[in-house]
Amino acid sequence: MAMASGLYVVTYKGLMSTTPKVVNLTLSTNKVILVTNTYTPVFDNDTHDAYADITGEVAAGGGYTQNSKTVGGTPTLTTDTGSLFKYTWSTSVDWTSSTITARGMVLTTAADGWLIVASDFGSDYVSTNGTFSITANASGIFTIDMA
Repeated sequence: MAMASGLYVVTYKGLMSTTPKVVNLTLSTNKVILVTNTYTPVFDNDTHDAYADITGEVAAGGGYTQNSKTVGGTPTLTTDTGSLFKYTWSTSVDWTSSTITARGMVLTTAADGWLIVASDFGSDYVSTNGTFSITANASGIFTIDMA
């Protein structure tokens, strides 16, 4: 299996447990972790729930410092007039003067490193002594249809 996109079910299950996890999606201190094409996320069981479970993070160096970059600007949670729940942020996340090859990203909570979502870029993206930038899609980093 290779990189894929999805929500980490164990984190969201943890919101409703008797000792709930704290996941505040609106914190601008939540982290963006770049991963390579060797990362295989596990969304549907308890084996992947925290930053320590991420394998295949982009190596430190070349303008990338592991587990250090925060989400872009102000994160927002919105709903449309129907049942669509959307998560996004206001500005791009940039690694300037960087040489990076990344296949995707994983978002984690700031305080405990709980895994929120993984997003596969669809192919490797590369910066060579330039800016590696992630801009949130207008339709959201992720959306959930509550219908």
